[in-house]
Amino acid sequence: MAEGRISTRLSGDVTAWLEDRTDRMMTGSKDIQARLELGVWRNALMAELRRIRLTVDQANCLADVMNGTIMDAALAGSAGIVFYSAGDAFHLVHESPFPGESTYGAKWGIDEEALLNYLRGLGPTADHSLHDAISRWWELDADPTVEGWARVGLTVAPSLHHDDGGE
Repeated sequence: MAEGRISTRLSGDVTAWLEDRTDRMMTGSKDIQARLELGVWRNALMAELRRIRLTVDQANCLADVMNGTIMDAALAGSAGIVFYSAGDAFHLVHESPFPGESTYGAKWGIDEEALLNYLRGLGPTADHSLHDAISRWWELDADPTVEGWARVGLTVAPSLHHDDGGE
């Protein structure tokens, strides 16, 4: 991959923060420190993604809810963007005026409340990492499989209700 040069202007508080980090980490250069900070952020996202535990059907349900590649650059506060998106989507379907509309739980064979409880416990970095993985999954047009999710760094477990054609 080719190296690229990126130039940006920082606000005063971010500049002060970066200068402080540069001094304490003794890198001697704000440019070097900024590059290191991007590496730290990237590694934090990857580490959080490795800690996330979902089944393939839960991941597919979340991809269905998030439905695309658009992301917000902000981190969520007390609960994550993926949690709120899923909660809103689940609620809207349950309150639907259309008779017979399938819930996400029925469509994907998942327990919606259990998934929401899990998502509620994700911190801001984990939530952002999951949102990023879902966005990249859509961008790659990856398969809705264990292997497809692995392409974006999300390890998912096979779903319990799937079998190998027996029963």
